[in-house]
Amino acid sequence: MIEALLNIRIPELWVTPVTEKFDVDVSCQIGGYSTKAGWGSVTMKGDDEILDLAIEEIRDHPSVGGVTVKTRQPGSATFIVDVVKCRACEVLMKAKAFMVFPVSIHKGRMKWLLITDNNPTVGKIVGDLEKCGCDVRIEKVTPFGGRGILTERQEELVRVALASGFFDFPRKMGTVELARKLGISVSTLSEVLRATQRRIFSEYLQS
Repeated sequence: MIEALLNIRIPELWVTPVTEKFDVDVSCQIGGYSTKAGWGSVTMKGDDEILDLAIEEIRDHPSVGGVTVKTRQPGSATFIVDVVKCRACEVLMKAKAFMVFPVSIHKGRMKWLLITDNNPTVGKIVGDLEKCGCDVRIEKVTPFGGRGILTERQEELVRVALASGFFDFPRKMGTVELARKLGISVSTLSEVLRATQRRIFSEYLQS
């Protein structure tokens, strides 16, 4: 298992022109992507006037089907963006990799922290992103298990889940099937997955 930090510019996605044009801090979580549609949960911080302009520009971007503002406070906004076009998002969701959220975005570039099985998989992901017109920089590739973030059991579970397509979209293997393959109950699988993700997120946020 390894982790790879990719620095990516995605020309066709709304985040690129908006964060290059406006002085805002953006973080997001990606979900539900298919070849037709997807969404991102976005938190944006900055000057109120700039935030309003940025949100309107997002609404008008060709990669976006709609924007639903969930919360609006002085200096920040949280909203859902419906994505109708993002080949790079499709590459991510189909890859044999687990992404650590949230994703930070600054001056048109996104940082993806991926956990996957080996260097060839990272190379394939980078190659597929470049075919979509993305500019990709590999900032870091390090052994994952060697840092002692996860227990042996947790790492084994993540490894099997990755290989089985559990983190793919759409999933190649569901929760019940994965639990059966691992010889554990669904409730145990859910508990271990939550603990595993909590460890990963905590380590990432502290790094």
